[in-house]
Amino acid sequence: MSMRTGRIFQFGRFQIDALARTLRREETIVKLNSRAFDVLLYLVQNPGKVLTRDELLKNVWQDAFVDESSLPQTVSLLRRALEEKPGDNSYIVTLPGRGYQFASAVQIVAPEVASGDGNTLSDLATTGRSDSSGIIFQKHAVETSVITSNEEKKQISSPISGSRTLIRAVAALLAAVIVVGLVVRFRSQQRPEQKHALVQRQLTANPAENTISSGAISRDGKYLAYSDSLSKNLYLLAIDSGEIREAPLPASYSPVDWFPDGNHLLLKAGVEEGDLWKISTWDFSLRKVWGGNAYQATVSPDGLHIAFVKDLRELWMMGADGEEPHKILAGDAPEILFGVAWSPTGQRLAYIRTWGTFSKRDAAIETCDLAGGARTVVLSDPQLWGLDGISNLAWLPDGRLIYSIFSGAMESNLWARIADPSSGKPGRDATRLAGWKDFRAWNPQASADGKRLIADRNHAENRIYIGDLALGNEGFAPHRFTPDDWYNDVSDWTKDSRGILFQSKRNGRWAIFKQDIDGKTPETLIAGSENYFLPRLSAQGTLLYTVTASQDRNDPGDTTIRLMSTPEQGGARFTLMMGRYSYACGSLPSSSCVVAELKDSQLRFFHLDPSQGRGEEIGTIAGYKFADPRWNLSPDGARIAIVEPLDGKGEIRILNVADRKTTVLPVRDWKWQSLLWISWAADGSSWFAVANSGSSIALLSVDANGNPRVLQEMPTGAGWIASIVPSPDGKRLAFTKRMYVADVMLLENF
Repeated sequence: MSMRTGRIFQFGRFQIDALARTLRREETIVKLNSRAFDVLLYLVQNPGKVLTRDELLKNVWQDAFVDESSLPQTVSLLRRALEEKPGDNSYIVTLPGRGYQFASAVQIVAPEVASGDGNTLSDLATTGRSDSSGIIFQKHAVETSVITSNEEKKQISSPISGSRTLIRAVAALLAAVIVVGLVVRFRSQQRPEQKHALVQRQLTANPAENTISSGAISRDGKYLAYSDSLSKNLYLLAIDSGEIREAPLPASYSPVDWFPDGNHLLLKAGVEEGDLWKISTWDFSLRKVWGGNAYQATVSPDGLHIAFVKDLRELWMMGADGEEPHKILAGDAPEILFGVAWSPTGQRLAYIRTWGTFSKRDAAIETCDLAGGARTVVLSDPQLWGLDGISNLAWLPDGRLIYSIFSGAMESNLWARIADPSSGKPGRDATRLAGWKDFRAWNPQASADGKRLIADRNHAENRIYIGDLALGNEGFAPHRFTPDDWYNDVSDWTKDSRGILFQSKRNGRWAIFKQDIDGKTPETLIAGSENYFLPRLSAQGTLLYTVTASQDRNDPGDTTIRLMSTPEQGGARFTLMMGRYSYACGSLPSSSCVVAELKDSQLRFFHLDPSQGRGEEIGTIAGYKFADPRWNLSPDGARIAIVEPLDGKGEIRILNVADRKTTVLPVRDWKWQSLLWISWAADGSSWFAVANSGSSIALLSVDANGNPRVLQEMPTGAGWIASIVPSPDGKRLAFTKRMYVADVMLLENF
C-alpha cells in the first residue's frame, strides 16, 4: 500500500488516506460520498474536541447551501459506514444541543509502517484547519519526529553535522534572496506595474415590475442576500456558482447587512424604514432587535454592535442583539442624517448630513467617534443629495470612503475619498470609481477585505396610467396610457377631458406633448433648444409652462428657469417670472390661477395672471420643510389644498383664497407615514391623494370629512405614484407611476 506521512489516519479497524480520499476497513474500501468523507476527515483531525454544528457546516459546507437535516443525515450515514450499532458510540458521539465528538483514539501512520502501529495524533501535535473554500488542510508541527533509520538518527543528532547543514542552508537562502531581489529590481525597471482593469458583473436581472428592493454582500464576499418588491422572499445567491437559495418569510423584509459569522443577517421591515430584525441563514428563524423607524443600519466589523439612523434625525447604536440602545448624535432641525457606515477599525462612524431645501441644498459626509464626538468633515457637496434621495456609504479597509455623487437628476456615480479610520481626517482628493450613463450608482457595500464591492444600478421609468372612476373604487382598474419607455409625466387635462398634457424627455431634451385618450401618438406642443416642463391650462386657454436651459431642472444653481405663457393654439410666448415656482389653475370657466414660491421654509401663495405674472399675495404656510411643494387648486380656484410629506400627520391644510384663512382636515383612520401628493376631485369637495406607509404606496380617495378609501396599493419597491390629475368631467383619473429598474452589480479591481 502506498502511504505518505501525515496523510494516513488510523482508528480502530479503519484507516483514512486523506490524499487518496479513501476509507478502508482493514483491506476493504468503504464507499463514501464526497461530503460524508469531508465530515469524517474533519472529525478525525479533531479527536476529542466538541465540534459544533456551525463549525462543521462552516468548514465542510462553506460553499454550498444546506438545510437543517443535511448534517444529521451525513452523520447517520457515517455511523453505518463505521458499523456502529444503535447506542454504540465507539467513534462518533452526539452531544445534544452542543454538537459532535470523535471519541476514538487516532494515529498518524508513517510511510514504512505496514501494520498501522504509529504515533498518536496528540503526540504528533497535528492540527486541522479549513481555508475559505471549505477544503481541509493539515498542518504538521513535528514532521521530523518519525525516524526511519539509525544512520539518519545519528546525522540529525550530530552537532557538527547539524551546524554544517545550517550554514549551507543559510548561505543558500541568502544567495536565493539576492538573486530574487536583482530579478525583481531588473523587471520593475523594465516593466512598470500594470493596474488591473475594473471588473464589473451583473448579479441580478429582475424585471421592472418586480425589481430588487435591497441587497447585502457577506463579509467574505461569497454571498449576496437580496429581496424583491413583490414577494416576501429572502434570496441567498452564491456569487461564484450562481446557486440561489429562496426562503419565504412571514412579511416583507430588506437585508441591510451580514454579521461576520456568516450565519446571520440584519434585516429591516419594509423598504424605507421600519423595525430591525436578526435572521439565521440556517433555519431562517427571526428575532426583532429594534422596534421603531430605522432607516439605514449596519453591523460593526467585530459583529458586536449595530449602528442605525432613527427617524432621519438621530444616529443610534446598540448591541448585536438589541441591548442597550442609545442615541449618540442628533441633527439640528431641519437637518437630515443618512447613510451610516462603520470605519474598518470599528472606532468611528461615517454618515451624511443634509440641510436646507432641495432647491437650495447642502450636504456633507462627516464622521464621529462612538460617543458622537470628535466630528470631522470628509467632504462637502450638495450633489450628495439627489432627486431620488441620498445613497449609503461604504468604508473600505484601505481607508477609502465610497459614496454616490449626482451628475444630473437621473444619473449618479460612485466616488472614493480617503478618510483616516482612526481620526476621520480626510486624505487626498476624491476619485471616480464607476458609473453608468443615465443610471444611478447607488448604495455601495463591500466585503470585509475590500476586494469586492456591490452597488445598485438603477434608473426610473415614468409611465402614465389612466383609470375609469365611473365604476367607483371597487372597479378602479387603471391601464397604461403611454406604451413607450420615455420618461413621461402627466401634468393636466384638456378642458374637454378628451386629452392629457404631459412632459417627456426625448432626443436628449424635455418637451411638452398633448395626446387624446383614444389616440396612438402624441402631438408636440412646446419643444426646442431648451427644456420645457409642467404644462398647465388656464380657464381662458392660456398654456403655462416652465422653461430652462439647464439639463437638470432641479439644479439649485440654475438661473435660467422662467415661467412662460403662450396661447394653447400657438402664438407669441411671454416670460411671466424668473425663478423657481410652482403653479396651478382651476378647471372651471370662472376659475383663476395661483403661483407659489418656497423660500426659507415659507411657502407663499400669490394670484397669477396668465398674461401679466405674479399679483397680490394670498397667504403663507410657515415651516414648510419639503423641498418640492405639494399643493393643488380647487376647480373653482377658490381654495388651495396643501400637504407636507415630512410632517407625518396625515393632514390636509385648506387655504381659502378669499379670506386667506387656513383650516386643517385630518385624514381619518390614519395608518400611513406621510401624504405625498394631493389633488382636488372634480366635485370640488373631495380629493385624491398618495400616501406612503414605508412598505407600500397607496392611491387614496378622501371625502369631505377626511374618510380615506384605497383605490390602488403597491409595494414601495415596485414604484411610486405621483402627479395625480382627475379629468374636469370627473370620469377619469390620470397619474404618473414611477418604476425603478434596479440590478445589483459586483465590482472588483476598483
